[in-house]
Amino acid sequence: MKHTPEHLFTARHRALRKILGSVVRFGVLSDAADQIERLPQDWELDPGRGDAVLHLRQWAQSSTPVALNLDWAGSVDYPDGTALTERAVIRCASDAGIAVNVKILPEQRVRLASLLDMELRDVHDVCPTQGCGSDHDLDPVDLFGWTRLLVAGTDDVYRWYCTPTCVSNALARAGETLAAADQRAELDGDL
Repeated sequence: MKHTPEHLFTARHRALRKILGSVVRFGVLSDAADQIERLPQDWELDPGRGDAVLHLRQWAQSSTPVALNLDWAGSVDYPDGTALTERAVIRCASDAGIAVNVKILPEQRVRLASLLDMELRDVHDVCPTQGCGSDHDLDPVDLFGWTRLLVAGTDDVYRWYCTPTCVSNALARAGETLAAADQRAELDGDL
């Protein structure tokens, strides 16, 4: 039987072979452990059985882990609708050109969004989400999970914000405005 030399494989083929090899190794070792555990009870007296199952499971778990680095393809699809109660599909691709779809269940969407938005942003940065910070009456269907905020003591109006981070930023901006007003009043002798 002829074998293709490794150097003739493309990066994509090498990545796929690595993934398949790891999956097959894990599956074979796990299956062997399952079969040993299913042996009839009269085989229990074999002193090596328990150790064999333990070792096979350890080898299966420690088989070369597949680390597949993905780049976001720039889109997210909502096959069941955009409400937070529906799943989302994040389109990705590996360095080797392998397309990967990451499916996010409804209960995981908010958690993922909060983890992705953990970086510190300047409170004065404009949110890229369309409508965030708007004072217009928007369609409630499009604003599911959004927050409408009015900070007392400011001259501002009710505004819509898409995430808790944007609400926090709005509160921080209002706090700066109120602190500046207090400082001006103190300097003018009004306090």
